[in-house]
Amino acid sequence: MAYLELNALSTILCGSFSAKVYLPEMDKLFLDDDKHEKKYPVLWLLHSEGGTALDWNKTIAEKCAAEYGIFIIAPDAQHSICTNMDYGPNYEDFLAAELPGICRNNLPISEDPALNWIGGVGTGAYGAVKAAIKHPDVFTKCIAMDGIFDMEKICKKAMSGEPTEIFHKEESLKAVFGDITKIAGSKHDVFELAKKCDTGRFYITGKKESKYAEERVRLAEALKDKAKYLETNGEVMDFSEPMVLKYAVDWLCNK
Repeated sequence: MAYLELNALSTILCGSFSAKVYLPEMDKLFLDDDKHEKKYPVLWLLHSEGGTALDWNKTIAEKCAAEYGIFIIAPDAQHSICTNMDYGPNYEDFLAAELPGICRNNLPISEDPALNWIGGVGTGAYGAVKAAIKHPDVFTKCIAMDGIFDMEKICKKAMSGEPTEIFHKEESLKAVFGDITKIAGSKHDVFELAKKCDTGRFYITGKKESKYAEERVRLAEALKDKAKYLETNGEVMDFSEPMVLKYAVDWLCNK
């Protein structure tokens, strides 16, 4: 098992970025491919707010890449909530266009949407689902683990002075979303986007006792037959149920 750290310049982000790259095991690579024609599946994996791509080192991401013969690429998202910010970088555009281009110039990963998948945890799951819905020509499958999806609820908490629990306050949420009184029905409302989604496949999973369980169920229902919903007894990032990620990657590779 092995991973690389990629540091490169992004014109969209107006600066450098960092990403963790988890590699397939040697026995899964076509080492006699002298012409370098073999291109591998890739999972783009997003961390939650308050974290970094380094968080995935605490999970079995490296093991999943090694065993399933895929690349897993986890970029830092800073505090963008994986969104084209109102006052800040267009992170969604970076994720859907520039980042794949940079990585394909340096790694043997596929351009085929059927072999490009996206996933995340917490607010990263929100970003992953939104990207999969809005960019089906880039990502065809999505895994959302322990997701936090109701941005309207979070913005209302911030405006009333309550803790948002995602390392954002009212002013920083305005920097991300703009007018935070108009999240419902907007391009940031993942539930409304899901109702209009007509392609892609989604794997939504989370702890059944979680405070966010209701919104995960609501999202799965909005996606209808495009979603598989599965409850767990623990969470992937606190390592109480590390196999959540493995089951999700197995679904990506074999379903």
